Amino acid sequence: MSGGGTAGTTDVDVEALIENAEGADSPFEYRPGSSPLHRLNPVTKLVASGALILIAFLLPTFWGPLALTVGLFALVATAGAGVARSVGTVLVAVGGPLALSLVLIQGLFYPQNETVLVSLAVPVIDRLAFYEEGIEFALLILFRLTVLMIALLGAIVTTHPKKLTVALMEKGVSNKVAYVFMAALQFIPQMQTRAKAILDAQQARGLDTAANLRRRLKSYVALMAPLLIGTLISTETRALALESRGFTRKGERTYLLDVSDSAFDRAIRWLSVLAVIAVFVWRLLL
Repeated sequence: MSGGGTAGTTDVDVEALIENAEGADSPFEYRPGSSPLHRLNPVTKLVASGALILIAFLLPTFWGPLALTVGLFALVATAGAGVARSVGTVLVAVGGPLALSLVLIQGLFYPQNETVLVSLAVPVIDRLAFYEEGIEFALLILFRLTVLMIALLGAIVTTHPKKLTVALMEKGVSNKVAYVFMAALQFIPQMQTRAKAILDAQQARGLDTAANLRRRLKSYVALMAPLLIGTLISTETRALALESRGFTRKGERTYLLDVSDSAFDRAIRWLSVLAVIAVFVWRLLL
């Protein structure tokens, strides 16, 4: 391996191993691909995602975040069907209930409600009125959150955690902080994989997970105990493996992965920062 943040010399094609690795089919897991989004430097994706989220929260009406939501999802869809399916799954699972609750609560009880948009006849309470101001506020919150979800998920599922770790360390981030970042990204897929394996094993031994609520609660207790114990054992094993590879040693480090940082990446990062400043100044002048 060579130093100074460059890729090391090895007979093993590390990039191919990463691209061909099979995952647990979690919507939060890396989806291999060769799209322009995949090829961007991981730090560029994080900076651009952060900038888009800030812009969405700075814009005063829901039309801006709505346009960002549509544009971002179209961009994510160009990265491949797997990426679009992952992002779409999370959007439907989280955004659906969120949209319903926001419209109900804000449409009915938003303090600045004045203009009735829809009035429904309801037994017992006579009429139920949804107000325009509350619905617009609900849409503003909803589309700001969808921008946040699409931007972060798009960056996560098109970036392998190992590449993200190397890219962060090459930018001067502490190896411990970079590792925590990578571990956080891998936590949900690994827990899902372990939970599914334990559940399959328990069901093979006669565990009934489709019974009434009381039996289901007992089933989850039977699931949680080995899941937590397995997670603790895995954490200890990983800590020992990291220590044996000199994770805490100081000095120059070498990497097996080569994470490119082109002029195009740098331009995107600067444009992201300038866009946030421009929107912020625009809001101050309004």
